Amino acid sequence: MKLKTFASKTAVLLLVLLLVAAGRPVATAETQAQEAEMGQVVADKVNLREGPNTDSDILAEVPGGTAVEVLDKDGTWYRVLYNSIVGYIRQDYLFVNSTGSRGAYVKSDGASLRGGPSTESYVVAQLSAGQGVRVKALIDGEWFYAVVNDQTGYVHRTFLEISASSTASSGMLKQGMEGEEVEKLQNALYDRGFLSKSNISGAFSSETRKAVLEFQQACGLSADGIAGPATLNSIYDSSNKIEKDNAEFYRLKGSVVLLDWFEGGSDWLAKGAKFTVTDVRTGKSFRARRFGGWYHADCEPITTDDTSVIKSLEGFSWNRRPIWVTYNGKTVAASMHTMPHMANPTPSNGFDGHFCIHLKGSLVHENSKECPRHQACVYEAYSAGRS
Repeated sequence: MKLKTFASKTAVLLLVLLLVAAGRPVATAETQAQEAEMGQVVADKVNLREGPNTDSDILAEVPGGTAVEVLDKDGTWYRVLYNSIVGYIRQDYLFVNSTGSRGAYVKSDGASLRGGPSTESYVVAQLSAGQGVRVKALIDGEWFYAVVNDQTGYVHRTFLEISASSTASSGMLKQGMEGEEVEKLQNALYDRGFLSKSNISGAFSSETRKAVLEFQQACGLSADGIAGPATLNSIYDSSNKIEKDNAEFYRLKGSVVLLDWFEGGSDWLAKGAKFTVTDVRTGKSFRARRFGGWYHADCEPITTDDTSVIKSLEGFSWNRRPIWVTYNGKTVAASMHTMPHMANPTPSNGFDGHFCIHLKGSLVHENSKECPRHQACVYEAYSAGRS
């Protein structure tokens, strides 16, 4: 017996030495544990089932925050090891770090994005019910490390509902999903004026849901904020011409920039340039042309229709108004008044004079200084164009 035991030990030792000599790693209990894929339960408690369906017998109840070893995946179910029991947990109840970020949404008001995984940590932002977030990790089974509108922080797991799938299906898109199909939907909503450019992220957020709702209502579809086959067919149908009122205004939101008049602004909006002006407070647009000006742009409407739009804003007035000027693929925050005065290059446009457009840093002729009212409107336009 001792001889057999010695021979067995010698054989094992020789095998190990051969593997090491060949440069192959030797698997140990420690390295196997390190390689194991782990997941954590994100509900208060979940059922561990015998098979990958809700009709299977319940083998155990797994408390929220519990870590389990992930063995395999079967459709929408994970096969896991928990307390020496092998069973199945649905993927929407388990956070597996190796899958990367997961879509989620806030279940109720009162949630906070915090600077650390503790209720004592400072609040980065207050969250509202239905708001979309992107989850990166689960800390100690209790706190999600999440990204919300480019801000990062921690949200307690009880406030979040994890999407059943981190990748959106082209047949049905809803809040919490993410992926190329969501981004395609967001671009289509943007093209129709229902979503601003800043909200195109590939993650189905609360803003995306709101845009889907508005589109469904405009088309007379069942309005639930979920993009099912009927909604997707309608929004991708090129013969469907439905757009949001003042669609161009909403398409521009999120892309507006500040440009200093004396640091590129005057060259960008060069004399002779024909461009589009969008009034920030009403969303109305008209075409105009710069014909002169040194301290700022001296401009005129191009047609009588453009003059009618200007007059509809508040008549002809010296009041300053925040506007966006779009030219050569760029939209810049600016300010204008609607009062015709002095030079009148094109009398046939029905505008008896010209109006002035100011960018950041523009000056007035009277004292060669910035006009505080114009500059306030420039920044109002910039703020409105970034939201």
